[in-house]
Amino acid sequence: MTFLGIGLKFAIISIIYSTLVLYSHSLWMSHLSIPIPRVFSQVFGILLMAIGIPIYLISGITIRKYFHEGKLATKGIYGYIRHPIYGSWILFIIPGIVLLINSLIGLTIPIFMYVLFKILIVKEDKYLEDKFGEEFFKYKKRVGEIFPRFWNIFRTS
Repeated sequence: MTFLGIGLKFAIISIIYSTLVLYSHSLWMSHLSIPIPRVFSQVFGILLMAIGIPIYLISGITIRKYFHEGKLATKGIYGYIRHPIYGSWILFIIPGIVLLINSLIGLTIPIFMYVLFKILIVKEDKYLEDKFGEEFFKYKKRVGEIFPRFWNIFRTS
């Protein structure tokens, strides 16, 4: 497995789906907007992107360092989320964009991306299991994929 993990396949499939959805929105469904005041969707969209982009950048820098050292990333944001790069896109950046363009059908994009992530991540996790063994199993048990396991953050063991 390369430094990108499942990222390239995940990105290509997500971009294809997103393009089809947004094309459909522009042709037939532009009248279907998110049923909240436009100012709220724009402010919330910007807020989500303002959270997601730094998570993506910090995660990318961190994983690059650990990958080149041949170590499992378990510190910083990786101490709370195993796959923060994918999570930043699924939970923050894409929903932020969808809110900014006010596309009701666009809300299917992060849902599609989450399902795709769950299907593809099996291969990346298998690679990590093979490479890091027991260290990864303990890490996987303690840290959630893209949602933090808050009940585990305060454990001492």
